[in-house]
Amino acid sequence: MSKTLALLFFASSFFLVAQHNSLTTEDFNSDGITDQMKCIYDVGSSFGGGTCEITDGKTKKTFSLSNYGCFCAIKKRIVIEPDLQKKQNEYFLYHLKKEVLPVFRSTPDQSLLWIINSGLNTRNPKNITDFDLIFNPKTTWRQEVPELPSTYYIEMNAGTLDKITKKDTISSAKKKPSIKKDYLVYFGDTHVSTDSTSVPDFISISKNGTYEILKTKHGVLVKKDKSYKWLFVTDLDINDSPEKLRWASIDEVFLQEQYAIVKQNLAPRNEFHVYLINIETGVGGRLKLDFDVLEERGIKLLELKSEERFSIKENAIVIGKGKNYLKLPLTELKQKLTLLMNE
Repeated sequence: MSKTLALLFFASSFFLVAQHNSLTTEDFNSDGITDQMKCIYDVGSSFGGGTCEITDGKTKKTFSLSNYGCFCAIKKRIVIEPDLQKKQNEYFLYHLKKEVLPVFRSTPDQSLLWIINSGLNTRNPKNITDFDLIFNPKTTWRQEVPELPSTYYIEMNAGTLDKITKKDTISSAKKKPSIKKDYLVYFGDTHVSTDSTSVPDFISISKNGTYEILKTKHGVLVKKDKSYKWLFVTDLDINDSPEKLRWASIDEVFLQEQYAIVKQNLAPRNEFHVYLINIETGVGGRLKLDFDVLEERGIKLLELKSEERFSIKENAIVIGKGKNYLKLPLTELKQKLTLLMNE
């Protein structure tokens, strides 16, 4: 991992405010003329990253690469300016990547693949009162041991990246999108705890006769016999995120028959999201919860205990206590999710 990414990961795990600048003089493209690379590493509480630029000693043109962004984003698009992708500038790109990007991976792991496929197959249903988001990552069962996510980058078609990344999470968004390929950085290390006393691993949540639910800080996966698949990953572009990924977004996960019910933490906000996911199809829906309406009905989250804010009782999702509560029957929700899946 480059020192830029190491600093970013450290900052996403602990509160840190720092800025570090560097200047390197070297003949990066071996044309006999000295070039210059300037780097600025700026890390705050919620945003940070590194920006490096190389000035060609011969042409005086400047090329830059940046990964600056929000610590709430588990992935980041790195836009490569067209001139930097030209053959004559490949050495400049090589040195910029060494400074700004983590290790390269030719294919995404299954957790990032879930993000990519969900980003391409997510919609907001109209005229539906129960769900405000439907995702279909088209996952299949994998006959292997699940891989713990790590931090790396991949190359992707710029047109595909346009569909799965929002403008405010694109590094160097002021530049025009590349007509070729850009990079996608995946901060997979945020899935696991940075506690040096523990060995990073998946956490087993619950089991029934068929399935076992596992989770990370930001993802949920399921095992069946000797196979597995990812069911959910927190991603700002697709489903929302806490302000900082050092805060676990996967709060609670319930297993009910062939469905997983996921409660997503959105700290420091008091609100949360709830997802109903069909394990076999992988299709999931986010429940439409209006917390202003809940407040008007006397359901005050700050006054509720954890189990009163969200629980599964009598085959229903329950939010609230006493006379002030919201009850959502799971049988009806499952039926409506199936109808939406078949649309």
